[in-house]
Amino acid sequence: MASETSQFVKRSTAYSSSPYFEYAGVLMQSPNDLRQHKLIRLPNNMIILCTSDPDASKAAASLSVNVGSFVDPPELQGLAHFLEHAIHLGSDKYPGANEYRAYIQDNHGHENAKTANEQTTYYFTIPHNAFEGALDRLSQLFISPLFDKDYVEREINAVDSESKGILQDYIHQESSVIRSLLDPSHPASMYNCGGIETLSADTLIIREEQELSS
Repeated sequence: MASETSQFVKRSTAYSSSPYFEYAGVLMQSPNDLRQHKLIRLPNNMIILCTSDPDASKAAASLSVNVGSFVDPPELQGLAHFLEHAIHLGSDKYPGANEYRAYIQDNHGHENAKTANEQTTYYFTIPHNAFEGALDRLSQLFISPLFDKDYVEREINAVDSESKGILQDYIHQESSVIRSLLDPSHPASMYNCGGIETLSADTLIIREEQELSS
């Protein structure tokens, strides 16, 4: 119901020349939830749920992208997970590698990201007075990412290190056994974490350049 275009009403703001669209229907909400919620759609069709909680000690944001490990090409298993790491390599507006993470840490916040089968999620919490700066830095990573090829090898090593670490975890060992029993043509059978054995720096650089030039 919330996705029906007719349910969204055009609004404007003094902070931007672009309008946004606010959901005019009724949002299902628990009677025990005293927070205020607003569902909006941006001109690029991104759907955002805004929540106001005056009692919250920190501000927070989460961004989910509808792409996960199920779209990894067989020759680059772990590509989505690698991109989760590589997206942090700066943007045109904030070119420093890890500028986003440094801003979060310097302002006593916390950030993380997770690659799932069908989506990748980025999120952070931070004191209220630093929220706007954190949100701008996160959004710029998707608006104009740098994907600096000088750092590709470093990020592959970071993915490989994470991969080796989770191999010691019982749950991931169990998942590996299950993957080996699946139909090889199904994306769930692939190794979604990736590592040095599945990710080639040269191939990744070529793919990134092709994507950025298209």
